[in-house]
Amino acid sequence: MRRILTATLEYLLGFLALAVFAYLAFAAGPASDERFVHAFKVASVVALLELVALLAREVPANRLIMGANVWLIVGGAAAFLEQWWLLRIYQHFGEASLFASMLLVGVLAMWRTPAGFVGKVGARRVVLQRSWLLLLAVVLALAVAVVFRGNVKVAAVLPVIALSWLNRLLRHGIAPQA
Repeated sequence: MRRILTATLEYLLGFLALAVFAYLAFAAGPASDERFVHAFKVASVVALLELVALLAREVPANRLIMGANVWLIVGGAAAFLEQWWLLRIYQHFGEASLFASMLLVGVLAMWRTPAGFVGKVGARRVVLQRSWLLLLAVVLALAVAVVFRGNVKVAAVLPVIALSWLNRLLRHGIAPQA
C-alpha cells in the first residue's frame, strides 16, 4: 500500500513545477511579459528542486518531467540573467518549445541510458521500441503545439496529459531485466 501511495504522490508532484509556471503565467488574467518572467523565475527554482529529487532516486527519472524541468530551468536562468533574446525564442515558438525540450531529453535518454526515453530498464529492444513510440508522440504533440499556438489548453495542457498517460502505459509492459 505504501508503494502505491508513494507512486501516486510522485506522479501528482511530477509536473508540479510546470503547474506552478502555468498558474503564475496564466491564472491571473491575460498573459504579459512581466508575468512570464516572474513565472519562469519561480517555477525554475521548483523545477531545479524537482530535478535534483528525481535524479537522487534509484529508479530512472520520468523523462517527460525532466524535459519540462529543463525547459523551465533554462527559461528561469534566462529570466534571472536577463537574457531576453532566449525568452524571445521561447515566445516565438510558444508551447512548442516545451515539447522541443522533451524531445531533446528523449533523444539523449534513448542514446545514453539503458532505460531509454520511457525511463524503465528492461530488454533493450523493447525499451527502444517503446521509447521510439513515445518520441513519435512528442513529435505529434509538438505539431499540435505549432498548429494551436496560443491556445494553452490545446497546445500544451492536453498534450502533456496525453504524453504522461502514454508514458505510463508504455512503461507498464516492460519486464525488468534479470
